[in-house]
Amino acid sequence: MKRDFSDFLKRKKQEYGSKFDPSDLVKDFIPYYENGKRIKVDMYIEGKVVSGTVGVTMGWKPAFLLMRTSRSVGSTYILTKKDKIVGEVKSR
Repeated sequence: MKRDFSDFLKRKKQEYGSKFDPSDLVKDFIPYYENGKRIKVDMYIEGKVVSGTVGVTMGWKPAFLLMRTSRSVGSTYILTKKDKIVGEVKSR
């Protein structure tokens, strides 16, 4: 799956205008949002390593989410600058 982050930003700027605020989108997660690879993330708040793919919320102030399964529609895991990527999940 290939998604273009710059296209996402353009669409949201058109949709929300000056209200659009991408400041919560941590740059470290952009490549994984674009390529759809599963990663392991050391979640600062949870204090544990969790795996999934990177998704994004759709509002005027979007945030990256860690989507646990391919069937996930949402997530309670919001990715912040305190969360650290610890590796990619090897495909089976």
